[in-house]
Amino acid sequence: MYVFKGINGGGFGSGRINLGGLEVRQISTFNKIWAIQEGGPDNLGASFFEPSPIPRGYFSLGSYCQPNNQPLYGWVLVGKDDGCIKSPSLAIPVDYKLIWSSENSNLKQDGIGYMWSPVPPEGYNAIGNIVTNSRDKPDLGKIRCVRSDLTDSCEHASIVWGRDGINIYNLRPTSRGPQALGVSVGTFTTETDGNITPSSSTMSCL
Repeated sequence: MYVFKGINGGGFGSGRINLGGLEVRQISTFNKIWAIQEGGPDNLGASFFEPSPIPRGYFSLGSYCQPNNQPLYGWVLVGKDDGCIKSPSLAIPVDYKLIWSSENSNLKQDGIGYMWSPVPPEGYNAIGNIVTNSRDKPDLGKIRCVRSDLTDSCEHASIVWGRDGINIYNLRPTSRGPQALGVSVGTFTTETDGNITPSSSTMSCL
């Protein structure tokens, strides 16, 4: 982990922060990709989004989701390599693993949803999962993984949605408090049949 270095005044008040090789921005505008209308808090389902638009030079780190019992309110971070002379801070995944799909679900939903976990190259960690409405694997360039030394461990926060043998949780840094350096990314992890999916067990925060 690296200590924050503010840019142009510092912190997200300037719209971006630098994590010592990785520049990140908060994005709170989205394209909806898929929604399910049952299960989760108040049995109202959940919706899944991708950040859009993403500023030039930045890349998605994962999809965003939230329960349908609240208005759209959240954000995710997108990342940009700041040109550090060390190894690039971002890398394209080498593959995707399908975590779960709603193909066999009898719940009310908007089409079919597919949840994918990026497989990072050696020396990098996945920061978030991707949700699509197609059974085709996402394009490898759709997301970026982050260099391992720029990441931190994370854990479940609140549950976003659960039904049909899968639970979805927000992620938060394991170490929190005034002196902690971890940063939430706004992405999510999955648990199927009571077990954290192998791909999601290695999901990281920044």
